[in-house]
Amino acid sequence: MRQRLALAISALAIGLAAAVYSLAQDDGFPHERHAGLFPTCVGCHAGVESGDSARMVSITPQECASCHDGVELEAVEWDGPTPEPSNLQFSHPEHISEIAREGGEQLECRDCHGIPGTETRMAVGRPMPGACLDCHAPQAEEHYAYDQVRCVTCHVPLTTALALPVSDVAEFPQPANHAADDFLLIHGADAVADASACAVCHARESCERCHLDAATEPAIAGLAADARIAELVAGRPGEWPEPPSHAREDWAVNHEGEARRDVTVCATCHTRESCATCHGEGQPPVAARLASAQPGGPRGVVITAAAMMPVGHTVTFFDRHGTAAAIGVPQCSACHAERECIACHDGVRKPSFHAIDFVVRHGAEAFAERTECAACHSEEAFCRDCHTTLGFAAGGRTGAAFHDAQPDWLLAHGQAARQGLESCVACHSEATCLRCHSAKSGFRVSPHGPDFDPEHVADKSTQSCGICHLTLPEAARD
Repeated sequence: MRQRLALAISALAIGLAAAVYSLAQDDGFPHERHAGLFPTCVGCHAGVESGDSARMVSITPQECASCHDGVELEAVEWDGPTPEPSNLQFSHPEHISEIAREGGEQLECRDCHGIPGTETRMAVGRPMPGACLDCHAPQAEEHYAYDQVRCVTCHVPLTTALALPVSDVAEFPQPANHAADDFLLIHGADAVADASACAVCHARESCERCHLDAATEPAIAGLAADARIAELVAGRPGEWPEPPSHAREDWAVNHEGEARRDVTVCATCHTRESCATCHGEGQPPVAARLASAQPGGPRGVVITAAAMMPVGHTVTFFDRHGTAAAIGVPQCSACHAERECIACHDGVRKPSFHAIDFVVRHGAEAFAERTECAACHSEEAFCRDCHTTLGFAAGGRTGAAFHDAQPDWLLAHGQAARQGLESCVACHSEATCLRCHSAKSGFRVSPHGPDFDPEHVADKSTQSCGICHLTLPEAARD
């Protein structure tokens, strides 16, 4: 029953007044010495049962002076308790009503106000947290057991407790689980599950100090702003602990794939500028989904190129990277663009990619396509001009030029053309082919394979047929 009561009461005080007051811890009144004079508590606390906060302490100094007149009894100076601001939420009438609705036994004043270890009826004082936990969280090991106690059962959100000065907010105790080494990495799940618990101590500025994605994170956007928190966090740098995934050896190479799957896991700590450190202007599209660093805002994790270097990229790697690039280990293109290589290997500032004698044997490399020549060279301008100048390609000859590595090239070139005509046009024009493959003139060699269907092709494009043929297939003429 008490657990159900706790859940019911936890919803009561969101609508209470923003300034909630409680009695001072030590109000200076000797309750026990007056036990015989006041048989009931409401004699001095008449507003308790009605919830009248102005009459929570209804006895006045003038009434005290009727006894303490300096003649019969010593005169005393007592002005009543000094109210202090609080973020507590509590209503005596609501508490009494909830217990009644639940069918529970009504509590006595001492059940909450009694001083632990005493039995005297008037040995009372301000309720301590343990008295609340006895009913509302009996399983809790301590008051600040964040995972065992629902803070909102007894406390209002910080942004509604406007009477609390910033000095009191600064002294809020820290729950034990907040000191865990991995708390910053896992606290987001708790905030999403129950943001109201965070709101007891935190405001939006608490999160914005670290969260670069605060504006798009619902759990953060749902928190109200608070000038006191803004004052406390002003100038404090953000904290961005490294997730375990970043310690993997393949992280630098594979992190983009993980970002594409769920960029929100990156957005807390990284801005677009983080990506630009390595990717420069050629950032992957997913980087556009990250926030951009704002002047005066949190910088996020500052990435250095050295920090993202794969294993093996030591200080001397620059001098010996050619070997790694030649065998493809690591896969250079995972991080680098061809323009980065060409910027140095232009033949002026640094030698080309190729070994000194590469020009002698490059034909086999180019023919086998072991390297992508077109990444750096224009096949039309670079290759043909050189071959023609050196006499390795006689203009118009079909059996020479680049194809001298295969003696029977003239007979075999048809299959290569059908498989990749794009590579042929780097050097050849249509006229080269028509010298042999035309029904109008020349050797009239058919370029069509054994399964060629002229009616089907003619129906698609009669213009293509007319390049070589004087007449069209019957299907096309119809």
